[in-house]
Amino acid sequence: MNEEWLIYRGVGEPHDGIEALPDPPPWRDFDGGPVGEPGGPADTADGNVTRRLGAHRQAAELHRPEPEELEAINAALYLRRPLLVTGYPGTGKSTLAHAVAHELKLGRVLRWPVVSRTVLQEGLYRYDAIARLQDVQIAASGGPRWGPPAGPPGPAPGAGPGPAAPPVPGIGKYIRLGPLGTALLPTERPRVLLIDELDKSDIDLPNDLLNVLEEGEFALPELERVADTEPEVQVLTDDGAKVTVRGGRVRCR
Repeated sequence: MNEEWLIYRGVGEPHDGIEALPDPPPWRDFDGGPVGEPGGPADTADGNVTRRLGAHRQAAELHRPEPEELEAINAALYLRRPLLVTGYPGTGKSTLAHAVAHELKLGRVLRWPVVSRTVLQEGLYRYDAIARLQDVQIAASGGPRWGPPAGPPGPAPGAGPGPAAPPVPGIGKYIRLGPLGTALLPTERPRVLLIDELDKSDIDLPNDLLNVLEEGEFALPELERVADTEPEVQVLTDDGAKVTVRGGRVRCR
């Protein structure tokens, strides 16, 4: 097999081959932006490399993927398409995602475990409306309920106005992107998203997921409603980092 075109080679040693990846085909060029940071936390931060790939990286050549596997992985990279990996339990399906992320230096793998009750929304983002409502009520009451005991009602005669009520945090504090939502952020280098046990999902999830992957974007209605007054909102990613969402939509590149 001609290996000159390979981006992922299955050698187990990190390299910058991803920088040689050509521009996406026109039908997969989503031009999301502006481009954010190169990627997420290093995949060594929590020991994932050792746990998933083994401590002896120098022996990786002994477990080199078959030529057909390398061709499928690299075709997915070139075409910006998802890769469906099937096989019996324990054959290394999940390990492959970590191997690709490690070798191409794409940061920590974003893992989305799927069960029969999983819905698309869980992978995109979570909005904690209850926490926001509680903070609004606390602010309206004049301060935290766990603060010092309140004094007598009303200001003392001749006293000035009391302290101002604490401001309600912006809506971005209550939104956190899920693994899929984080993977769709426009970053300099792509992220590896592992959707684990997709075969256990509800019958509707694969079709819902396919639509998002085809469009390369998704909307956050809670942010779209305030886009006129707050065109840019900082939210948390699945990694715990802060990113800016513009116009209430996330669009990959």
